[in-house]
Amino acid sequence: MKFRLYILAFCVVVFFLTAVGLTALYTRLYLVQILWLAFAYVIAISCMYAFLVQPLLAGERKLSGKKMGLLTFSMIMIGGFVTHSVWTIITPKWSFSVTTDKSTYILGEYVKITVSLKNLGFITHSFESAVSDPVVVSIEGNYQVWYNPFHRSITEFSVRPNESLERNFIWNQTKSLNIQFGEKIEPGIYYIEAFIPSVNSGYIRSNLLFRAAASINITSP
Repeated sequence: MKFRLYILAFCVVVFFLTAVGLTALYTRLYLVQILWLAFAYVIAISCMYAFLVQPLLAGERKLSGKKMGLLTFSMIMIGGFVTHSVWTIITPKWSFSVTTDKSTYILGEYVKITVSLKNLGFITHSFESAVSDPVVVSIEGNYQVWYNPFHRSITEFSVRPNESLERNFIWNQTKSLNIQFGEKIEPGIYYIEAFIPSVNSGYIRSNLLFRAAASINITSP
């Protein structure tokens, strides 16, 4: 019975050390944390050898070195597979895009803009935006000519797996900036940028969670 408990404890420790090591790799811990983790590993492995490995290699019931190596390898593989599977399931995976209904418009024609954030993950994922909508759209030619009205308010959004958070905008090809508000634009190439700012954004276009861009051509009638 005691021998089986030693084996069980050894398997649990190897599994745990494998999981912790891979988690540190996936999360890209800072250097200080990595050094601390390496120090903890040295202590943990030393203790495991003293209190678990030696009893399993000695005594009336004992494991051969070959079996010990096979058991260790098996638990590392199991620990790696389980950790990777869990990490794959819980890690957010998104697709963020901005599209228009056409690529070329006549001057004065309404431009229909669609922004979509799709959850490609396996579970529902959430994020916090610095604005309440949560999407901001900016249009630029040689300079910025338009952006949608937005309200700064930290808001949380949740998206289920394989579902999308979608926002639609209409631009009537007029300017929305200061004294130029309401003035018509000129023909040319215009760039549409859509983004979702994080809660840490001081300037609205800094620290973006998601960003996508597209371009359109506006021609004379």
